[in-house]
Amino acid sequence: MPFERGDVHMKNRSVCAAAAVLGLVLSAGCGKDYASDTTPYQRADLTRGGRLFDNWMKEKGVTPTAANPGYLLTKGTSKSITASWRCNECHGWDYRGVDGAYATGSHFTGVQGLLEAQGDPPEHLFAVVQGGSEAKGMTAFGVKQSFTDEDIWDIVKFIKEGTVDLSGRIDLATGKPITGDAARGKELYEKGLPGTNVYQTCTYCHGSDGRRINFHTAPQAPEYLGSVAENAFQFTHHVRFGYSGGVLMPAYHDRGWTVDNVMDVLAYVQTLPAQ
Repeated sequence: MPFERGDVHMKNRSVCAAAAVLGLVLSAGCGKDYASDTTPYQRADLTRGGRLFDNWMKEKGVTPTAANPGYLLTKGTSKSITASWRCNECHGWDYRGVDGAYATGSHFTGVQGLLEAQGDPPEHLFAVVQGGSEAKGMTAFGVKQSFTDEDIWDIVKFIKEGTVDLSGRIDLATGKPITGDAARGKELYEKGLPGTNVYQTCTYCHGSDGRRINFHTAPQAPEYLGSVAENAFQFTHHVRFGYSGGVLMPAYHDRGWTVDNVMDVLAYVQTLPAQ
């Protein structure tokens, strides 16, 4: 199964089931104040967790040679080995799984999203990612894929603090931002937040019309920022957390951008030429 448009551009800028059924995990609650002490969870890197969600294989520099056995227990039909291992292939770029953009279509797996798992204790989520659940289609990443404890904690932190409900911000049918303001987005695209230097702006890398970088290797079919933004959910994730595998794309979550800021930039970038 071919990747979606946004995946093509990752060839140059460069698990399905990494958390494949965390949405099915029951919230247990524990009462511990994780903001008051230094725990592995508190030390975890949320942004890196977002990159692992994107493509943990590129982030860790590994290449699976067989399809994800957890994915094979879902209703997914992808024949791509790589796709079967990516978190977003099951949970979706909107983090809603079967309740969101992947409710139908070629990416349908029947797997729930990650938003339901946000209330679960960190240790509970850690155990699910580490040990897996064959009955629920979840691979044991800590055992079979050599995920370190640090990797798993990064994913857990991303699930609990990095995933957001975009259903009221992006129209599922059109892919257009509901809450974004293109005028504000243009300001952010060109200047960034107050205090941003010129070398850290979107314009510096992508150009004023978004066509400084061609994400497609075929010259007869160029792909620019305006076309990449057609996949609004994936665009939003990549602006917030960057790309996997050391690609030189900053994570604007680390630069203080809110989800509202990203919606504004999305609204503006979708006005840029796609070709």
